[in-house]
Parts: sequence; structure tokens; C-alpha cells
Amino acid sequence: MADELITLPEYAKGLTDPLSRGMIQQFSETSDILSRIPFKTVQQGRNVFDRSTALPAMQFRGLNQEPEISHGETEEFQDHCAPLSGLLEVDRLKKKRYGERKMVQDMQGQMIKASELWTQTFFDGDTSSEPREYDGLKRRLTDQGTGSVDGTNKVSRLIANSVASGGGALSLTKLDIAIRRVARPNALIMSPLMQVKFTQAMRDTNLTGHVIHYEQDAGNRVLMYGKLPILTGYDVSETDDILPFDEVGQGGGAAQCTSIYVASFREDGVCGIQTAPFEVVPLGPTDRGIFHRNLAEWDSGITIEDKYSGLRLSSITDAAIVA
Repeated sequence: MADELITLPEYAKGLTDPLSRGMIQQFSETSDILSRIPFKTVQQGRNVFDRSTALPAMQFRGLNQEPEISHGETEEFQDHCAPLSGLLEVDRLKKKRYGERKMVQDMQGQMIKASELWTQTFFDGDTSSEPREYDGLKRRLTDQGTGSVDGTNKVSRLIANSVASGGGALSLTKLDIAIRRVARPNALIMSPLMQVKFTQAMRDTNLTGHVIHYEQDAGNRVLMYGKLPILTGYDVSETDDILPFDEVGQGGGAAQCTSIYVASFREDGVCGIQTAPFEVVPLGPTDRGIFHRNLAEWDSGITIEDKYSGLRLSSITDAAIVA
């Protein structure tokens, strides 16, 4: 179980070292996903938990009638952390020429890169091809062997927006079904270009009315679909956008689709795990004194204890949203 449940911005605010506080703030603020997902500390880099497969029974009874005894059934699961590390060296002459500002700029760049990598892994992580990573949502949120992708089977964690070859334009009806199939949803996650389709739809009042709108959140203007904030990862940079239109849809055809993820960020839902909080450690000069070193390191991953706390809506093309 967790020692504490905290978001990275909350953790950074409590740090007394200004360098560590600034770097971890940069790391968390680079990605709107990392700024919102809570993290809990787990023992030995593993989160071991039980998932219910059958609930204990309850029933109405008559007076003086003994209730039936039941225990329910559970299955044990575990998720593991994966170390994310970076050893940054800055030439001592650069420090002489430009002062501490140059080293801080390089460290901020390292934090941005680390944040983007973690966010990409949040979706695309696959331990079958890269054991050093953790498994991301794409690998976890599948039809669970049901073969059902139309939203009628609640066990399936995958809904196809379209089963046609090449996918289809996002249907708000399919999105609404996907949201209803998630317990206590509190976030929609999509690519920045998919978000543009929502701002486009927002201008068509015949299509959406006030379902798509902006709200203020901690001083930021956030696009909402109903009560759910739309998250898009990080700002434009050298790193590719999250969830580009390069997926093959459920019906096959060209790789021209993307997915939208519905998530419930909470301790027993979609949640981050860590062995210990993120660290930024100044190591000082190297043996020969040419470089100054700083180590950034975090042993972390994700877990999904409640199997109904996340869902993937796939097979969406780069086209205007339809009802």
C-alpha cells in the first residue's frame, strides 16, 4: 500500500532545495498528464494488489433468518517500476563564461526530455519489446479476450470508434459510450491535433452546444468535454506528439488512426507508482575536473488496480467530429 498519495506539483512545492524544486516543477509542468496523475510509494518497486473476480453476496432476509456466508473471490496482480535516469555533464568553462544560468538551462532541457519520454511511455511502453520500460495504456487496455469492441461488453477495455477499413471520424456517441464504461472518469487524453477537432466542433453549436467549453483550472485555460478536462501531453517540441494518426484501425487498412483514452486518475484507478520521489542530485566536478555532473533519477511506473478505471477508444481518423 502507499505511504502517501501526491501529485508531482504538490511534491515539488514541499522541497526546500531550490534546484531540486525548480527541476521537478519543470518536469511535471512539461506534461499535463504528469501534472495530474497521482503517485504512491510502493515497496521494492512493485505494487502488489488484489482485483476482485466475484463480489461477496448480499441479499434480503426474513426475520430470524441467518444471512448466507460468502467470501468473494480475488486474483493477485502486480505492477513494477522502471528506473528513468540521466547523468548531465556541463563543461566547467561554460560555467565560467555563462555562470550557473547555463547549467540550469541544460538541466531544464534534460527535465523536458525526461517528461516527454515518460509521457510517451505512459501510452506506448511495452516490456515485451523493451524490458527496461513499464507497460503503457495501449498494452493494458485491450478487449481482454472478449472479442467485443462495440461497448456492449463492460469487461472489454477497448471500443472501436469505427470498424470500417481505415477507421472513421470521431463519433460523439461512441465517445459518450466510452466515458460511461469507465468508473469515475476524470480525464480525456488525446493528441494535440485531435484536440483541434474539438475546438472546431465547439464552433458548431448544432453539433455540440455547450458540451465542449473552456474552464479555468489553477490559472490555466483548459478545454473540457462535459466535466472532463482534455489532456494532450506536452507542448510542440522536437519530440513527436503523443498519439499521432499512425495507428491501424480495428477494421484494418491504412495506418491513419489515433485513439482517445478515458481515465480515472485515483489511488485505486489509473495511478502512478514510485519506489521513492524524483531526485535531482548535484554530483560536483568529475575526476579530471573538466565537467560538472548532475544526476536526475526516478524509479516509477503506473498501475491500474480497478480494471474499470481506464478505456481506449480507437480507430479515429483525422476528420471533423460527427454526432
